[in-house]
Amino acid sequence: MMQWFRGRGAPLVLWQCSFWNVEKTLSNKFQQNKHFPFQVQQPNVFVMEYYKESLWKGLLVFLVFLALTIAYFYTASEQRTQDLSAGLFFGMLMGVWLILSSMNKRRLIINHVKGVYQFYIKGRLWHESPLHQIYVRLMPQSDAHGKLFFSLIINGYHLEMLTLADLSNKYQEMDVMGRRLARNLNLNYFDYKDISTRHVIRHKPTAPLDPQDPRIWT
Repeated sequence: MMQWFRGRGAPLVLWQCSFWNVEKTLSNKFQQNKHFPFQVQQPNVFVMEYYKESLWKGLLVFLVFLALTIAYFYTASEQRTQDLSAGLFFGMLMGVWLILSSMNKRRLIINHVKGVYQFYIKGRLWHESPLHQIYVRLMPQSDAHGKLFFSLIINGYHLEMLTLADLSNKYQEMDVMGRRLARNLNLNYFDYKDISTRHVIRHKPTAPLDPQDPRIWT
């Protein structure tokens, strides 16, 4: 059953279960489906359905704090403190909140026929924008020693950031896969640097944008 949830076109396809060789894992997914994580609904229309990763994280938090609470009340009956009890209860509430906020299925459509992308939550259209406002990008993150790690993401105006591969130090491999995905989906691609000759712009605004419009800075 879990294989169905994480297979091609499955709603858990973005859940990160590999923390080593993330670029190789992503490369294998591209070999199976060059439009990963999307499926081709019709020519020039790409669709993906997914649940947020915070769903399983919330479930994990809830179960951990539930187990701690049960153990605490069974083994420390004479040494209970109000602060610790409240902390355990707060942990369970936090897990429940993460589950409830993430349990609705999302749907993202990239429609080149209409020139827009559409984002749905629970079957309801949440946002629609032109294609220049959605992009593939490398996101950098440095450790305490200044070493850079890169995540490959899909993001856009009024979208939830979708992480395809997380924290790899192999820039060239991640850059190649990001460019390939952006080309296959016909989207803009941005390097990790804000100003870079490696950006690939395929879609531009049809009219000049107001500098005060927050969408151009998203």
